[in-house]
Amino acid sequence: MENAFAAGEKDAQDAISGKVTIDDLIHYHAMKKSGNQAMRSHTYESFIEARKNGEFGDYDIMQDKFMRKYTKNFIQN
Repeated sequence: MENAFAAGEKDAQDAISGKVTIDDLIHYHAMKKSGNQAMRSHTYESFIEARKNGEFGDYDIMQDKFMRKYTKNFIQN
């Protein structure tokens, strides 16, 4: 449990300091939680670096069906 809190705190500090963006965090966690095979070879840090190098392209949480449970209240029918 302490590791989970420490990871969350580090993510927040990285976002506050500008090392990563909220889009980076959402993209990483969405891919990780959905079981995307590309994530098997990445840590959070290597994912951020790969994303900066264009390996993962753009991500739109509003278009991600897996993340619909988090966005359904924002999507207009």
